[in-house]
Amino acid sequence: MTPWKIILKTSDDSAIKRELELYDAKSYFGGYLRIKRSYFNELAKIIKMTKNYSTGRAIEKVIGPENDEDWTLNPWMLIIAKDNEKNKTFNFFIKREKDLSGLLVAIGPKPYAEYNNSQNYSEARRGIKRIINYIIAYLNKFQCMVLLPNYLP
Repeated sequence: MTPWKIILKTSDDSAIKRELELYDAKSYFGGYLRIKRSYFNELAKIIKMTKNYSTGRAIEKVIGPENDEDWTLNPWMLIIAKDNEKNKTFNFFIKREKDLSGLLVAIGPKPYAEYNNSQNYSEARRGIKRIINYIIAYLNKFQCMVLLPNYLP
């Protein structure tokens, strides 16, 4: 499991810093899973529509898995979704592309990544895709926060 390090820092006065370690998703898909633009359009509508979903800026720094390379200045999005029924949290780290689609770069937390590694990759792929789709299909099932980089205006 190859880790990405994401340093979160809130922009309010408390300036809370937190480091997340998420795990590269390339191995599950033989590359990075492309998420269509329509998914993000739907997610934006849902955020405006329901109080269980919110956005904010908190991505301060992104360190890649190879050679501690700084990847901060990319259009990142971190989806933190808490399943209300199972009381589990899922993290999806996504790099947005020029065509407004996205690439799923990493998943977390560690127990979720380990669980996916313990399965065969086709099962892991199905499970990851299912949760990503459930986030926009079953609004009452999740509390969801979408975090964006601090450097955005």
